[in-house]
Amino acid sequence: MSSLNLVEQSKRSAAFAAVDKHVGPAVRVLGVGSGSTVVYAAERLVELKRLNKLHPELLCVPTSFQSKQLIVDAGLRASDLDDLPELDPGSFASIDVTIDGADEVDAELNAIKGGGGAHLREKLVAAASKKLVLIADYRKDSEVLGEKWDKGVPVEVSPLAWSTIKRQLERFVPRSRVQGMAAEAVAAFEYSHPIAVLRQAVRKAGPVVTDNGNFILDVSMGKIYNPLAVEQLIKMVPGVIEVGIFSNMATEAWFGNEDGSITCRFPRSEMKKQD
Repeated sequence: MSSLNLVEQSKRSAAFAAVDKHVGPAVRVLGVGSGSTVVYAAERLVELKRLNKLHPELLCVPTSFQSKQLIVDAGLRASDLDDLPELDPGSFASIDVTIDGADEVDAELNAIKGGGGAHLREKLVAAASKKLVLIADYRKDSEVLGEKWDKGVPVEVSPLAWSTIKRQLERFVPRSRVQGMAAEAVAAFEYSHPIAVLRQAVRKAGPVVTDNGNFILDVSMGKIYNPLAVEQLIKMVPGVIEVGIFSNMATEAWFGNEDGSITCRFPRSEMKKQD
């Protein structure tokens, strides 16, 4: 078996393991993420449905056009986020668990997402979930964000002012501060200034247009040492709709390895607390 086939098999195994652990008859509402690894999660959901191992009235909340098609093709019921009640009185969560892919995951399970342009809906669904579980292959597993993913942080922006937003983002420095907060004591990112590029479409003239009708700036800044600070800094720019950094959101990550095995990881700080 070639190394590529081994990676694909391990991605499939990681997706199956995550679904088997977190999606059972007690799960009433499931968030379905986007990306190549999530396709394997949908495959496992089909098998569990056939075996009557899912909640009979399971609702699936899609994060993109792609994931809605996966849900429909699997014969499962799709639901919009706003149509869901809160799971518990006084709780913000309306989704039991969301299983989603990632472009890169660091040691604390902070993630870069949005390579497929769906990070606004992905973050909305993740924020409304009791648990966010990530699935990916070993190439997405990093010590710090930006170590392996070199395409920049996806930033969804208003088409009305994308060029103005681009200039503002490129004026940041590693110790830029969020308004009302103290300046960073250490550099939040590697580059002296970010480089923002308007994402261009393939097989279509002009920029990528998201499912929400917006543009995407891919913002490169090298390694990201403080994901939360960078996320907040970018989010404060007027016209920025969402940032493809998911800080302190994931509880667990499953990786398919190069040799075909799988690895499950938790935030490093949480593991230290248990030692």
